[in-house]
Amino acid sequence: MLLPRELYLGRKQRDLEMYEIVLITGLFLILLLLPFILPFAELFLKKDVKPIPIDIKRRKEPDYFGKSFINILTTALNDLRIQEVQKLNPVCLKLKLNREEWVVFLNNENLLEEVVDDVIVFTKDAVFLQNHIFRRELAVLGNAVFKNACVIRSLYVKGDCIIDAPIRIARWVHVEGTLIVNSHADLGVSVYARKIKIRNRTTFKRAFAQEITTSDKPIDVRLIINGNVFRDDDIEIEGNVWIKGNVFSQGIIVIENGVVIGEEGKVKSLVARDEIFIGGSFKIYGYIHSEKQVEIIL
Repeated sequence: MLLPRELYLGRKQRDLEMYEIVLITGLFLILLLLPFILPFAELFLKKDVKPIPIDIKRRKEPDYFGKSFINILTTALNDLRIQEVQKLNPVCLKLKLNREEWVVFLNNENLLEEVVDDVIVFTKDAVFLQNHIFRRELAVLGNAVFKNACVIRSLYVKGDCIIDAPIRIARWVHVEGTLIVNSHADLGVSVYARKIKIRNRTTFKRAFAQEITTSDKPIDVRLIINGNVFRDDDIEIEGNVWIKGNVFSQGIIVIENGVVIGEEGKVKSLVARDEIFIGGSFKIYGYIHSEKQVEIIL
């Protein structure tokens, strides 16, 4: 015969066991239904009633850096009620660009020191006959010719730009006219020009122009590919080949001896996740982009 205390303990043990069964069953059902709870909640509550806004007209802006710089400079001058910088005599102005800083307006290259710490703006054509290190932006509101080695943070040229001496750019190059590279040049991260003519070893990460070429002579095309070329591995194209579409590789791209990519008036891309090596005559209409580096060797 069970004593009252033993009877009480036995009932308590059974109640605990039942509680555990109910708890485990409840947790199992919650875990089982969890994947369906959130979708049903979204279906009835409709938190995302409005679709995500997508601008279908948005496009790449290869001239973004140079255009932004010149717009900021123009706005800062307008704030000082200066409309035509070409009329400025050599002067140093404190302007609000990304921050307040000194901007030096010059019309004579010989006035410059070897190391320049301020933003420099030439109000007309400039020929650089001396070695210089520009630690801030350099802008030329005419044509620019580099006859001696220079190191430049960023370069903006309103006219044409001719590089006849070794140049190293840290960030970006923007040339409204034609960029002609006759000497070894490291053009930095981003290059934009109306046309780019490369005549010597040149490196960069990405470039855009209506036409990028290593030779003004017509290329004798023997094979035409009307579509795109995509590959998960390396791509090597050699000879007189005209690819009218885009070229994309997850690896390395090697282009040699008479390759044309794209068509005049149509923007196409040569894109590699790894490096891009270009040798010999070459022409592209549009973008060249590498996650690492583009190297052109003639």
